[in-house]
Amino acid sequence: MALRKIGVGIIGSGRMGRLRAHLTAGDPRVSFLALSDADPDRAGRIAEEVNADFHSGDNEAVLTHPDVEAVIVSTPEHAHADPVCRALELGKTVLVEKPLDLSLEAADRILDAVRRYKGDLHVGYTQRLRRRYLNAKEQIDQGRLGKLLTARMCLYNPQSNAREIYARSPHASPVTDTLTYVVDIGLWYFEGRKAVRVYAQGGSKIFPHPNNVGDWAWAIVTLDDGSNISFGCSWIFPDNWPAHITTMGMDIMGSEGAIVIDDSHKGVILATKKGVPSPYAPDASSNVVFLESMMAGDWSLGEFWGPMRDETRLFIEHAATGRTIPNTRPEEARATLEVTLAIEKSAAENRPIDLPLG
Repeated sequence: MALRKIGVGIIGSGRMGRLRAHLTAGDPRVSFLALSDADPDRAGRIAEEVNADFHSGDNEAVLTHPDVEAVIVSTPEHAHADPVCRALELGKTVLVEKPLDLSLEAADRILDAVRRYKGDLHVGYTQRLRRRYLNAKEQIDQGRLGKLLTARMCLYNPQSNAREIYARSPHASPVTDTLTYVVDIGLWYFEGRKAVRVYAQGGSKIFPHPNNVGDWAWAIVTLDDGSNISFGCSWIFPDNWPAHITTMGMDIMGSEGAIVIDDSHKGVILATKKGVPSPYAPDASSNVVFLESMMAGDWSLGEFWGPMRDETRLFIEHAATGRTIPNTRPEEARATLEVTLAIEKSAAENRPIDLPLG
């Protein structure tokens, strides 16, 4: 059977867009690659780096290009809605980076576009594609834990990562930008249940934030059957913390079993006198490093390996063949966004918040 090839457009050529461009350029199903960025010089540099066929400082030029069938939106978190809605209007298959956006108004615009244009939209929660989280989901779906009753899920980052994120998206926070990964997984594992109440506490001693969650947050999320998930996050590990990007951990408990996931990355430890720069924050380095702590993956032997590679290639395969893939659906991403916004609201107002918001 002949391999069907497609054209792919990438909107946003920053850190994530550059990775997506490299991964897309190396896929044998891609016959045409176009890039855009608000900075046309950056779009040109990345286009030259990956040998793209077309680049522009105008998103519309890529979205409407006749050779583009699928679109990856890698703009900053607060700027997802416009290019996603336009791509859906044009009938493109779309993958957007997480979170869906930073407001429910923007998220609802996107979901309205999905319904109006019968759109095919996927949200890039890359951690779903890691084997440990897929394996846990499989055991849960097989019923080996019985009925899920409660869980603890946490995620920590160094301060150097926080500075990078706040520089590009001042309205982000540890909750909406990184805790969102484990909220997505938590709601995925407890599939079929809805969050109905959130109580959270946070702090902003290092990074000011209007909702008092600039540094850390802890939350209890109650679901509609009475089960609870405890979520925690922080951006205050020191810059030389050995896990350059992320430290994660989960305990999932059911009536018949439990799963504990240690995702601290201590399995492969590098110690050197020369220092290892952070792949996310170039001004940070450490002499002792837990390798494989970058959530998207790692550059090795000239290629990028990890869940973002798997996610990008699966999305392209889906766009070319229609194959069903386990990416986050837009309505799931909207539910995750609502929980993270409720966590921020609860921390800011020091009271429980009932869902849905508004």
